[in-house]
Amino acid sequence: MKLKSMVKKIWGGNQRALEETQSESEARVGQLKREFANHPSKGLTPEKLHRILEAAEQGDLSAQSELFEDMEEKDPQIGADMAKRRQAAAELEWQISAPDGASALERKAADFCSEVFSSIEVENLVVDMGSAFGHGWAQLELPWDRDGQERRICQPILRPHSWFALDQHDQNKIVIKGLQGEEAELWRLGWVSHRHKAKPGYVARSGLHRMLVWPYLFQNYALGDLAQLLEVYGLPARIGTYPRGASSAEKAALLRAVVSLGQSAAGIIPEGMKIDFLTAAEGRADVYQAMMNWCERAKAKVILGGTLTSGTGEGTNTNALGNVHERGLNSLIRSDVRQLAGTIRRDILWPMAVLNFGIEDINRAPKFWLDTDETEDYKTLSDTLPTFVDMGMKIPMWWVHEKTGIPTATDVDEVLQAKARPAPFAPGEAAPGESAPADQTSVAATRIAALKSGTALASDAVPAQIEAAMKADPTVGWIEQIRKAVDEAESLEVLRDRLVEMTAELDTGSLADALSEAMAAAHLAGRYDLMEGL
Repeated sequence: MKLKSMVKKIWGGNQRALEETQSESEARVGQLKREFANHPSKGLTPEKLHRILEAAEQGDLSAQSELFEDMEEKDPQIGADMAKRRQAAAELEWQISAPDGASALERKAADFCSEVFSSIEVENLVVDMGSAFGHGWAQLELPWDRDGQERRICQPILRPHSWFALDQHDQNKIVIKGLQGEEAELWRLGWVSHRHKAKPGYVARSGLHRMLVWPYLFQNYALGDLAQLLEVYGLPARIGTYPRGASSAEKAALLRAVVSLGQSAAGIIPEGMKIDFLTAAEGRADVYQAMMNWCERAKAKVILGGTLTSGTGEGTNTNALGNVHERGLNSLIRSDVRQLAGTIRRDILWPMAVLNFGIEDINRAPKFWLDTDETEDYKTLSDTLPTFVDMGMKIPMWWVHEKTGIPTATDVDEVLQAKARPAPFAPGEAAPGESAPADQTSVAATRIAALKSGTALASDAVPAQIEAAMKADPTVGWIEQIRKAVDEAESLEVLRDRLVEMTAELDTGSLADALSEAMAAAHLAGRYDLMEGL
């Protein structure tokens, strides 16, 4: 199917985004680049804040978006905590994989997308999309490039939130503003539209900043009041008195002198005037501090899900409580990366799979992953895995690589080699630097394995023992005694009686020892065969 037909079938046509960006091609959109922020946080009051939020719900997102930007710039805690949450997702290892049960074409599409992503700054892409954590949404313009017949994306560009508005007939649809209030539809294939569901609701109310505006406002009030208190705290009130009939210039001179005394402890006044010093100004700073502490804790809870991942909390700050707060933060990060991955797959990977490989089903498009799995403790894993393997569990190798975070080597990688196993030793012998094995059964099993495989033993003690055992045949003496009895017997009856008498004279102890050792060797050989799976 041709490209034009493919685009029309899936996205309803309009493939201009593959040739140019919307902000460069449309004059009504391009003029937005010449607009400057109005900084609505200046002189912010509860009444003004209410008007801004209400306007956003009715479709005008500009003031609300600019206020959110001001909050991150002016409030160190909001800026730092939001950056911490974005960086937590951006620093994760990314991966693009084919869908389950992928065909050869789908695997090829996944390899192609991985190659394209290797040429862009994926961390910057994730950070830019992370601006949706606070705003609830983010729009990144998506430039396309062409290499022969291949369609590749370039680095997506985050556009200011103030460029956009809500559709007049759909509160969940974002459009781009134009001249004289004329709105424009976003080009299909030309934008990465990320909607972050920090909380349910329409787009204008789904961001975390909607919850942060009130603590931000209250803390600024408390901080301003505290600054005013500190400015006059400890200074005595000063009252200037001027004589009846004083001119305006004399009154102004007296006022300047009163103010100057409060700052530089020096001033001059015309003759006939006087200044009285009253009781020094008093006040309590703890009430303002309490308000600011409440605001800081509220902001930390909204952004990071707890207070101990941002600073010290109130009351007892135990390690166990800190772990609880950290688990809450990890849960938020996992939710963030899943939402980011879904948008990247839908708006970037799927279009590339369609345009280059004709994969129309989004469920068969390559998947984007941000790895949030925490690696297991190496020592614990190495201690427990052999036990489970001995119990008969079938543990796949890829699972071990995943849990340890150790990548799988390719054919061209140099790999570490296992340490050569020491050759078996004779009883009582041990490898240099090692203690003698306590379990004699293991030693015997090792020897049997060496004998079966034909491996040469490091010590010649065992062959010598075997040779000695062969020579020390306990039946050799018996045969000699019986032969002598046969030669001396005069009849079969005499021989019979003689053999009965010889029973007590024969050495049966050596034969019993030999049979015991033979049975033990047979038992160990059987265990060895079982361990080797024969």
